[in-house]
Formats: sequence, C-alpha cells, structure tokens
Amino acid sequence: MPQDNRKTAVKANPPVTAQPIDTEYTDSIIKNTTDKMFLTELIDHLPASGSVPSPLKVLGYPVGTPNKLTYTKDMYRYYRELEKASPARENLYRTEKSEEGREQMLVVVSDEANLAKIARYKEINAKLADPRAINDEIAKQLVSEGKPFNWASGSIHSPETGSPEMLMELAYRLAVEDTPLIQAIRKNVIVMINGRLSR
Repeated sequence: MPQDNRKTAVKANPPVTAQPIDTEYTDSIIKNTTDKMFLTELIDHLPASGSVPSPLKVLGYPVGTPNKLTYTKDMYRYYRELEKASPARENLYRTEKSEEGREQMLVVVSDEANLAKIARYKEINAKLADPRAINDEIAKQLVSEGKPFNWASGSIHSPETGSPEMLMELAYRLAVEDTPLIQAIRKNVIVMINGRLSR
C-alpha cells in the first residue's frame, strides 16, 4: 500500500503557552494519525512535563501506536504513576470489584482546590439530584457553590480498544497542560475517568 505523504507533511501547531512539547510523543501522534483532518490543536501535540510521566514513559510506547494493546493492569499501573507524580491534580479511587472480581478504578482529575473539597461537591450534587428535598432558592445556592462532574468512560464493548487507551492520554493532558482551556477545565470541572479493557 502506498505511503500517505500527507502524514509526514503535518506539523504540530504550537501551544498557546510556552510549555515545552514532548517531541517523540508528538511525532508518533502525527505519524500514526490516519488522516490529518483528525489532528486539531487540542491533540496534535503532547505537552512535556519534567515531573509527570506520559504514557510513553510508563508503558514504553505512545498511546495509539500500531500493534500495541494496553491491558487493564498496565492502564492501572499508568494511572498509579500519574497519581504519584501529580497528587494535587489526580486522585484514584478503587471502586467495587467487577462481576468477575476484577479491580475497577476511577481516576478523578481537577485542580487542587476542587480535590480538597470533593466531599462537599459530591454532597451538593447528591442534593441537586433529588428535587423533592430542596426548593428553588436552595437549588440556586447549591448550583452557585458546586462544581459539575464530567464522567468519561471507555470500552463498553470488549473489541473497542481505542477509548480506554485514549483516556490515559486525556488524564495526562488534564494533569499537565497549561493552556488556558485546560486550566479552565481543571478549575471549573471535576473530571472522572473510567476505562478498562475486558482482559
């Protein structure tokens, strides 16, 4: 099959901040993306961090590398390393076991202030979920104090391997990227990530 020369012609857009780019990982993104229409300024590069490991540093290859499949135990190994390196922005929760008795993990990413008050934000969301127990005034006060939770889940069906792989990279980006967009997400949203393969 002839090589698609468009892939090699694509260059990463410079990030909005002066944050350095992980060039090895970025080269892999560009090389392995099947069509440049999928490359936006949000994902056409990977920010570098001197203290937080990317999936490449832990797994030995970038997410999306052809013929590389990351099993759940290695995804969880990556998330544990991510939490160790960025405790102010990442928390791991071990939820109940799966129906097969396997570990399930929930990754929570936000800024330090939000994670410090996560119990309160959970309480607020629980109260808002039951309108029988509150009135409009209480609801308005809770909404103004609260933070939304955004749930990202991958791999509902066992052959769908792209989404849980991508979620590792998303967790990394949310933890380390310093563009105004990602900073705003960390400040205003609590992101919950749950992705695993069936093996």
